[in-house]
Amino acid sequence: MKTLLVGNFGARNIGDELILASALEDYPDSVVMTVDGEYSQTFTEKEFETVPFVPTGIRSFLRFLFSAKYQSRILWLNTKIVQVVFPGGGLFAITFRACFLWFLVFLWMKHLFPHTKVIFEHQGVDSKLNWINRKLTSFVLSRADEVSVRDEMSRQAVQYYCRREVKNVGDRVQKYVTQHFQPQKEKDKLVLVNAKQPWKYWDLKNRFPVREKIFIGFDPSDMHFVPQEMQHSALFPKNKTELINLFQKAEFVVGMRFHSLLLGAFFCSDDKTFVLQKPYSEKVQNFVREHGLSQLS
Repeated sequence: MKTLLVGNFGARNIGDELILASALEDYPDSVVMTVDGEYSQTFTEKEFETVPFVPTGIRSFLRFLFSAKYQSRILWLNTKIVQVVFPGGGLFAITFRACFLWFLVFLWMKHLFPHTKVIFEHQGVDSKLNWINRKLTSFVLSRADEVSVRDEMSRQAVQYYCRREVKNVGDRVQKYVTQHFQPQKEKDKLVLVNAKQPWKYWDLKNRFPVREKIFIGFDPSDMHFVPQEMQHSALFPKNKTELINLFQKAEFVVGMRFHSLLLGAFFCSDDKTFVLQKPYSEKVQNFVREHGLSQLS
């Protein structure tokens, strides 16, 4: 009997794959629900059983109805799963699409495994969700067997939405890197940069005129925001080792995405990690406030 790990895996978001890498340390004999099993195994550098995502849209529902192979790969799970774990991330955050997606996934888990524990761990939950998103979030988290969160604001949000006490156990990736890696004392004159929105290269050049600068994508969409001056030094890490090696060598990190800042704060220290622009989400706002990070410009 195995644990089923469910999250935004296989979509090539490095933060989510780091969550998976961490969860596999705690649940080594797991089946992973991922949209791209080959990518998830390549990035985490581990082999594990995979299963495709349950249908959550019109096309995937039609595929489920008419593809016996897809249907069988989903339905065989109920013979071997002892618990379902959503191991972390900001699932109920920012958009209606995200909240509705994970609401549907939760319904599927309850349908497929009616007598199995469904657990949400290290969750990031926005405190300013609109009415419909609050209802979706409350429906799911109030019916989950266990819930823990990654920061104090998320704990307060869950308490307000669901009227249930939950533990703040910290961020799963932060726990993972703290337990498995150490910052290097010897650093290259290197600045790692991550962005998910348009930004001005001049601000970076003005702050770090002589250091090497590398743009590092944490999601495929980030690569649309590589400035012309950094086209030759932009990269998207292929696996966990390549990612960690870059952060261990870097002297400074300038980022937008949550996990770029988290890795920067750990490997380079809070005073050498900068926010490229105003935080785009509550999870980033909370992290910036907690660690006292400065904005680049």
